[in-house]
Amino acid sequence: MPEFANPVSPTDPVLETRRTGLTAFLFAVLRPNQARAASVTAEGLKLTFATRTGAIAFRDLEEVKVVTGRRRSRIHVRHASGETTISGLVKNRAEAFAATLETWRENWWRETLAPRVDAIRSAHGRLALLRDPPEYVARSAVPELERVAQEAAGELNGCLPDTLSRDADFRMLRAIQAFLEAPERFRARANETFVENELVRSKDFLDRIEARPFTAEQRRAVVTDEDRNLVVAAAGSGKTSVIVAKTGWLVRRGSRRPSELLLLAFARDARKEMEDRVRKRLGKNAGQDVTVRTFHSLGMAIIGEVEGRKPALAKSAESDRSLFNLLKDIIAELLRDRELAETLLPWFGEHFAPYRSEHDFRSWGEYWDYIRKHDIRSLKGEMVRSFEECEIANFLYLHGVPYEYEAQYEHDTATSRHRQYRPDFHLAEAGIYIEHFGLDEEGNTAPFVDQAEYLRSMKWKRQQHEEHGTTLIQTFSHEHASGNLIRKLEDKLAEHGVTFSPIPSEKTFAILKEQGRIDPFTRLVATFLQHFKGAQLSFEYVGQRAGNLGDPGRTSAFLAVFRPIYERYQETLANAGEIDFHDMIGKATEHVESGRYESPFGHILVDEFQDISPGRARLLKALLDQSSNNKLFAVGDDWQTIYRFGGSDIAIMREFGERFGNSERVDLETTFRCANRIAALAAAFVLKNPAQISKTVRAFRQADGPAVHVGLPGEENRSLLREALDRIAKDAARHDGKSSVLLLGRYRHARPQNMAGISRRYPGLRVSFKTVHGSKGREADYVVVSGLCSGKYGFPAEIVDDPLLDLVLAAPEHHPNAEERRLFYVAVTRARR
Repeated sequence: MPEFANPVSPTDPVLETRRTGLTAFLFAVLRPNQARAASVTAEGLKLTFATRTGAIAFRDLEEVKVVTGRRRSRIHVRHASGETTISGLVKNRAEAFAATLETWRENWWRETLAPRVDAIRSAHGRLALLRDPPEYVARSAVPELERVAQEAAGELNGCLPDTLSRDADFRMLRAIQAFLEAPERFRARANETFVENELVRSKDFLDRIEARPFTAEQRRAVVTDEDRNLVVAAAGSGKTSVIVAKTGWLVRRGSRRPSELLLLAFARDARKEMEDRVRKRLGKNAGQDVTVRTFHSLGMAIIGEVEGRKPALAKSAESDRSLFNLLKDIIAELLRDRELAETLLPWFGEHFAPYRSEHDFRSWGEYWDYIRKHDIRSLKGEMVRSFEECEIANFLYLHGVPYEYEAQYEHDTATSRHRQYRPDFHLAEAGIYIEHFGLDEEGNTAPFVDQAEYLRSMKWKRQQHEEHGTTLIQTFSHEHASGNLIRKLEDKLAEHGVTFSPIPSEKTFAILKEQGRIDPFTRLVATFLQHFKGAQLSFEYVGQRAGNLGDPGRTSAFLAVFRPIYERYQETLANAGEIDFHDMIGKATEHVESGRYESPFGHILVDEFQDISPGRARLLKALLDQSSNNKLFAVGDDWQTIYRFGGSDIAIMREFGERFGNSERVDLETTFRCANRIAALAAAFVLKNPAQISKTVRAFRQADGPAVHVGLPGEENRSLLREALDRIAKDAARHDGKSSVLLLGRYRHARPQNMAGISRRYPGLRVSFKTVHGSKGREADYVVVSGLCSGKYGFPAEIVDDPLLDLVLAAPEHHPNAEERRLFYVAVTRARR
């Protein structure tokens, strides 16, 4: 029969159930978690079981409950590690023990809490601000709140008695513990409150800052104030307006002084527009103190302040054409140098395009498409049947060995079933034929070739040469795979007495230029140079990355060519006492990182963030890292990243949080420019590339009919442009005033010859022409995009990006025509109607 072994006292309460014999054995086996005895100590509840003892600290006690049965009662103890029961008790004894245990538990908590009351009240006061925060709670502020809360709570992380819930200090402790369990949830809830309240407080300001009251998403973008803010904006969604409003909001709230604000743009005209709008919207005094710059003028200002003088800027930095011409001159100079020409010439002969074996393709059509897209032509201009044949042709040409490609065999072999035999190459002066056979080391043909027929044809060709006593040199695809194709060919030719007369180095450039080889190579070098310098890379780093590309021979050949060009380019600038924009950004970044320049800017706002390059991103991060209180507000649209040539890297915007730290994203999804049917088509088109940041686009302007038309040439061969302008003129007649029409082309040569005649024919229209790149930031009532056709200079351009650029890009793009797709999106979204 259970009973207290000793009377319950405030100093040593003890409870014991006495079971002996079989009863004790059965309880030990069947109910191992039922205690035989319990006592209250200064630290908690001590328990005795059949085969062991245990203890539950007061901090771990969650609930003590007496459950009364017909004859006996039991005490049910719930604690941090589980549950324990003491059963078979007399009711009044059980209730007395439970009451004593609860009293001791309360007293323990009171004594433990007493030394921490001040810290708890202080921490709770700071956390109480989260209910209606005076400012946005950035993620960087949470660790400090957690530290304060943890110091206040200390080891008091147990289960507080419900009986103390009326005590104010205990309620504070519970609130602190709740925060520590889910600090991010508290932060998010606090910011929801702040944003909603701030939208009310700033309503009048946001209604008046621009001619049209802001949308809900624009307002939210302005008042969201994380350490790093990314606003992902649709075309025509008011990006610059949001930057101007953010600037005014920060000044109006007193968060920043105007002199602490830096607004950055990429182009001079964009900077001028932003500066004018800031001055106009913020007023003369505040507007004058806000700094508005391009990245380049910022770099120049930093260098000037640190070094005492601003550097001279090279012409090649301000004009793509000047850079192109300078690099072309350097290439010409290097080709005239016999020693350096030996480095450059193999590029034009063997590595001019990415190599892919015909064995990698499933059909002849796929392989021929590769040949056509990469313009696999010999230096004499012949469209050859394989990359390897092109290598052979170029070797012969550059080494002064006259040849004919697929000329008729000197002996008549035509029959009623077969045409005249045409060997791949005929060296008439040497009396030699060369046949290149597309066989791998196992003697297999490409998958799309009838192997049996191909091998029969090989045998027949060999027989012809044997029967007619003509000299045949044979080469094979597997020789290219092992890197020995040209070396073996040279040896075989030498064995047959062929002498080589390499083109004189002084004539090489003119010949390559005449064959159209210099300009494409110069474009590749220029693009590579922009990214190499823009990302502030080293040859060691690029060399390490080269091992990951699938064509190591070509990669090594290009780096061997690029290095002397780069070094000569840098020498040219140094000799003139000039720098380019990349050097300017790099030098300015070094001054910031070293601390020689101390930034006065606490808040940096960047427009068109999608155009940022790695070098500019590094400068930006260096400025931000000078103080933990510095903030970044970046607005951009990765769907409009179209300046890869200039060094922009789309990966920086996609990886915003990883690169700049804790961030919050807000989308501007309403376009005020494009009619809904244009916006829907453009968004669906660009999102075919899954790597683009996904967002929904809604149009403020609604079309009352079809808004996108596709013109296809018909049998009558009518002018599609005239047809389009006729339709536009008819539609424009429904509107008051002259309507604007923007003619867009992928290249400058798409500009109509008779622009003056077009203006005379359509007096009710204001017609102008731009390249699609040049149209960025512009808009018109109507847009006509011309030249949407296949071809080398079509749209999309079939001048594919060279895989070598993957060496200098952070995140290579794998979707076909990724940048051309974005370029078309830009073109389409210039149109209002």
